[in-house]
Amino acid sequence: MTPNRTLTLTVLSIAVAGTLLAEEQGWNPDSTFPTLTPTEQIKTMEIPKGYRLECIASEPMVEEPASFAYDGNGAMYVCEWRTYMQDEHATKQLDPVSRIVKLVDTDGDGIMDKRTVFIDNMILPRTVLPMHDRVLVNFTQSNSVYAYFDDNKDGVSDRHEVIFEGGRNGGNIEHQNSGMLWNLDNTICTNDFRYRYADGRLVPGKHHVGRISQWGLARDDDGRLFCSWAGGANPAHSFQLPAGYPILKVAEHGPSYRVPYASCPVWDDSSGGYHFKEQRILKDLSACCGQTVLRSHLMPEYYGRVVTCEPVGRFLRMTTVDWKDGLGVAHNSFPQNEFIRSTHAYFRPVWSETAPDGTLVFSDLYRGIIQEKAWFPTEGGNKPWVDRYHRVKKWGMIKVVRHGRIFRLVPEDKKPGQQPRMLDETPVQLVAHLAHANGWWRDTAQMLIVSRGDKSAVPALTEMATSHADANARIHAIWALQGLEALTKEAILAATKHANPRVRRAAVQLAEPWLMSKDEETAASLTALVADPDAHVRTQLVLANHAAGLGQPEALITSQSAIIPPLMEKLRATSVLGKAATKGKQIYETLCTSCHGADGEGVKQGDKLLAPAFSKSRWFKHDGKVSVLARIVLQGQTGPIDGVTYGEGLMVPLAGTYNDEQVANVLNYIGERWHKWGKPMTAADVAAVRKDTADRGTPWTYEELLEIYRK
Repeated sequence: MTPNRTLTLTVLSIAVAGTLLAEEQGWNPDSTFPTLTPTEQIKTMEIPKGYRLECIASEPMVEEPASFAYDGNGAMYVCEWRTYMQDEHATKQLDPVSRIVKLVDTDGDGIMDKRTVFIDNMILPRTVLPMHDRVLVNFTQSNSVYAYFDDNKDGVSDRHEVIFEGGRNGGNIEHQNSGMLWNLDNTICTNDFRYRYADGRLVPGKHHVGRISQWGLARDDDGRLFCSWAGGANPAHSFQLPAGYPILKVAEHGPSYRVPYASCPVWDDSSGGYHFKEQRILKDLSACCGQTVLRSHLMPEYYGRVVTCEPVGRFLRMTTVDWKDGLGVAHNSFPQNEFIRSTHAYFRPVWSETAPDGTLVFSDLYRGIIQEKAWFPTEGGNKPWVDRYHRVKKWGMIKVVRHGRIFRLVPEDKKPGQQPRMLDETPVQLVAHLAHANGWWRDTAQMLIVSRGDKSAVPALTEMATSHADANARIHAIWALQGLEALTKEAILAATKHANPRVRRAAVQLAEPWLMSKDEETAASLTALVADPDAHVRTQLVLANHAAGLGQPEALITSQSAIIPPLMEKLRATSVLGKAATKGKQIYETLCTSCHGADGEGVKQGDKLLAPAFSKSRWFKHDGKVSVLARIVLQGQTGPIDGVTYGEGLMVPLAGTYNDEQVANVLNYIGERWHKWGKPMTAADVAAVRKDTADRGTPWTYEELLEIYRK
């Protein structure tokens, strides 16, 4: 046991329900496992030194707590999966008898003491997001999002409406939409969708690349999304860039990151397998889910780390992300150990959140089966499956259902924070919370300010965005202004000069609309960040230039940032033009960079450019681009271009060097990179021009091309 760990049992080898940690200590696979009270269960849990666990809700107050979220006053909305695997056959699993309950701490001691059934008789509610005057919910078998209202404030929903019509979602219940959070950029994110909240409705927009986050979604202070994947045994992935940008396939995990250190000797049927010769303990990660980024003022030593639940291993993994040259790599924060783990068979953590009071709160389904029917062994199938079925049946695990516990991890030497009352506050009062040390307060205050749409907060937000000493306060304030459509260019440009690189990075992201509209002042301000000492600022500048259809300056392309090369490749590979542009890049780098430059702005020789800048070329903007561009590549061009002579005044013809597909590809690369082409040029397009100009023996002049352009 590592020095910074504590176990509430006095002797480590004492077992739960008659089991021991290893066979040589007398572990009996014929044992049955009775349930424990929450107090007894806590004694089986190993936690970091200097902390304690408290149960804040348990059955019958809560049953099968699959996910939860807090409202602006600190009430907890819990999705109860009352039909999830109630037997080995998943009998009546899609019957509409599940619930969302509202739990409230009425006396401020941190323990939930009041329960109301907010929504009853529903099909497995998946995600819940309490907002200013409504609670958003998504249900199993549906991609639609519903808003529920409690008009008389009695804790029970009175009415509801569909705010996004998403249609039916079939398939396995573990593989449907999950996670619903308000992100820094004022979008509501799930694992598959990004929505804008406008006039009480959700306007959808998909991620550039679909994310696999099988159960749960988390965000950090800068709007990066952290995903988990049970089927892929992955506790944290796809977190390199803020939401809405591409997913990068880079090495995100350090050595041995995905090796689990479970302490429960009771084994489930797991794709990960078990160390049967040693302790029957999980060999590889299995059911990663319910992650959160711990952003608590009570736990500064863990601030920014990711906590992921592992119900098959009966533990919670904490992940530290080390950032170097803009690239993040995940490591186990407790090498050869886990953040929280239990020897108890029924400990099934599935969801976690940073609470308003600064504690870490996680839900425990507390049950025998933690596997959906499609992968649960029953009487059918081969002998090993039948044996596994009879094993868990013999142990009595199948019958343990309709329990549930919610725990909180509390520092021994610190008092949990106060309960919020944000739903009762004005937008101006909410602005102050954007400087709170707890990320939950900042996120919730921003969401309430923006979702209410009340611009009375604009003066206070402007003051905070331009003068507050805290970087988080400035970042949330400028994003809140953006959400209220009150953000000015002047505020963004001031933020690009801020001493804190996180503020500068946010400013670059917010500047994209001005950059896309070709605002020269914005472009000049961002150009000054090309050599920014922070890799995240430079990375965001690459994304902004790409969004605006601008070329990437050479200083960015060659900068010492580990993330920029794979990002450049991804931006090209995920383009509309796809492989055509990727192949064209190879030709461009071989053929064109010597004159046009890697950044497409032309190579300077003395006081003269060897070739014109592609970003300023009118030919790539022309609807009939094939007619002009193919002629230039096939037969070349000579003389001044719009009155300017470049290099020796000659673009050499390439008709005899490159075939039609190669010519099309290189033009596709240039058109995509500097002019955001949405439709590729084809080899057939080039072939038609080649045929029409077969008799041409001399390069074209600018005047000749201009005449063709005007036709």
